[in-house]
Amino acid sequence: MRPSLLPTLLLTLLPTFALAEQALLRICYETEDSMPFWTDAEQANPGLVVELIKSAAQQADLRLELQRQPWKRCILQLQSGQSDGIFAAIWQADRDAWGQFPGRDPERQQAVDRDYRLWQVDYPIITRIDSSLQWNGQQFSGLQFGLSAPLGYVASQRLQALGVQAKDTINLNAEKALKLVALGRLDGYVLEHQIGNTHIRKLDLQNDLTMLPVPFLEADWYLPLSHQFTRQHPQQAQRFWQALRDQRMRQEVDLSQRYLHIGD
Repeated sequence: MRPSLLPTLLLTLLPTFALAEQALLRICYETEDSMPFWTDAEQANPGLVVELIKSAAQQADLRLELQRQPWKRCILQLQSGQSDGIFAAIWQADRDAWGQFPGRDPERQQAVDRDYRLWQVDYPIITRIDSSLQWNGQQFSGLQFGLSAPLGYVASQRLQALGVQAKDTINLNAEKALKLVALGRLDGYVLEHQIGNTHIRKLDLQNDLTMLPVPFLEADWYLPLSHQFTRQHPQQAQRFWQALRDQRMRQEVDLSQRYLHIGD
C-alpha cells in the first residue's frame, strides 16, 4: 500500500470504529399505550417520555433499542440483564433489587437524585360523578366494591396494603376498569392524571367519571438501569442520566405544550 493512501483509509474507517465503541442501550417499556407519555416509538408523536429518552440517548452517544413487553416482564428482563433499563418506575426501597436508580446507594443510605427524574406525576382516584367514595389522604370512606390500579404498580400495592383492592379486577387493563367504574361495579381506579384523562376522553366518559380532589399518590418517575449495565458501562450510565436531566430541562416547556396542552 502506498503511504499516501493511509491517511485517506484511516479517515474512511473512523466512523466504523466510532460506531463500534457506542454502547447499546436496550430499554423496555410496557405494551399498553399510556399517552401522552408513551406509545409506539416509531410513530410521529411517540409520547413525551419516549421523546425525552431518544434525545438523551443521542446526546449521550448511545445506540438505543426500545422493547415493549408487559410491565412485569420488563421488570424481570431488567433484573436478569436482558434489558438495560425500564420506564417509568417510581422508586421504593424494594425496587433497588430491580436495578440501579440514579444517585441511589443503599449501603450509604444515599437517596435517589430527583434531578435525574423523567417527570413528576400524580395519581388521582377516578370514580363515578355520583359516587359516595371519599379519600382524605389517609383513608377511604363510602366503599362498596373496592378499588383497583394497574397490576405491579405502586398504587396497586398501596391499595392492597390499605385492604381496599378489588381482587377480581387486578388483571384488567385501564379501559376495562374505567368502564366498570362508569357502570358502578368498581368504586374507583387509580391512574396517572394525564393518562387517565386520555382514556376517559377516548371512552367518551367525561360526563360519567371524575377525579377526587386529593391525589392518591404523588411521585417522580425514573428510568432505572440494570445492575449489569451500570457495572459494565458506569460512565455511559451516568452520561445517559445526565442527558435525561439536560433534555428534560431543555424541552420541558415545549413537551408540555405539545403533549399536555399546558400553556396553550
